[in-house]
Amino acid sequence: MVPYDDRPSWREIDRLRDRSSHTRRPKKDQPELEKALNSKWLKERYLKEVEKLFSGRKGSAEHDKALKAIHRTYGTTRFNTTVRKYVKEFGLPEDWGTLILLLDAKDVSIVCQALEALKGLYPQKGLVERQGFLSKARVLAMTAQKDEIREAAQVVLEELGA
Repeated sequence: MVPYDDRPSWREIDRLRDRSSHTRRPKKDQPELEKALNSKWLKERYLKEVEKLFSGRKGSAEHDKALKAIHRTYGTTRFNTTVRKYVKEFGLPEDWGTLILLLDAKDVSIVCQALEALKGLYPQKGLVERQGFLSKARVLAMTAQKDEIREAAQVVLEELGA
């Protein structure tokens, strides 16, 4: 049995634990921003906020609401009004799905602009999106009531080699 005087005190035991390589110690030399960016969730949130900052009006809550309104009114009588209002306020949308929806608008200039924007995004998309767009452009080239839309769709199809 070990005599009482030879055993370490609780203070010494705690001191030894603190020096252990198995315990976590906060890194004091790391700035708060770097600590926050180590968290995946915080990093994604931070990058989303930065993107909103640089996107101007298109990063606002008003823009998100107007974009959702386009998707919500698709197929209704209010769709064309919603699209015109959105384009007037924010310009043409930048996302693929909304641009595809705009191909069904009745405004000739909006449909032609959407075709051009989709043609620019075409190389970055996967096979399914490409085939869907080409199918939609073929339908527009054959059945659109306005000559300008038919011609614009044919030009896009020719430029994409379809």
